[in-house]
Amino acid sequence: MLPLIHIHFVQVGNDSSHENGIICLQGYKVKQSYAPILEAIFNKHGDIAANCVFKTSSARTYFLEVVCEIVERIQTTDMIEIVEDIEGQLLDVEVANINVSWIRAHIEAFHKGNEARMLVKTKANLTLVKIPARRDLERRYAKFLAARERFEKADKCMQVLHLVEKKLNDSILDTKDAKDLYVKQPLL
Repeated sequence: MLPLIHIHFVQVGNDSSHENGIICLQGYKVKQSYAPILEAIFNKHGDIAANCVFKTSSARTYFLEVVCEIVERIQTTDMIEIVEDIEGQLLDVEVANINVSWIRAHIEAFHKGNEARMLVKTKANLTLVKIPARRDLERRYAKFLAARERFEKADKCMQVLHLVEKKLNDSILDTKDAKDLYVKQPLL
């Protein structure tokens, strides 16, 4: 069970506005604007800075506020726009040994979801491209069939011409033989 969270307001400077306020939350003095986020984090994940490599409260607080900023940005901004920047911040926090595996899991899930969305989008685009490609293929196939038919007709025509030429050659040879016979035969 998590310990009770004690929150009290600490005023900074002479300004009495809550914007400049600091809240003490489980021993960490954080900006008041981050307190609700940090409290929710502590309630769900415990003290994520417990194993931080930095021992001073101020250093740990700095990283906790970075985590709060990351959470706030994830909740309020389109992830596509900020994911690279958040991953950079997350690496810094992880190096300090702040437990942000739950944010890392969220980002990895975003990447997988984004990859799935991109695959679906690519498939939809592929389908759109396939329609004109299929029409082009059908048009080219029809042209191919027509060209093949013309080729077959031309081939038959060439075969007929070869036959006619052979017949003519045979006839010429027969005529030459007959001529030679006629010339060689004496008249009397």
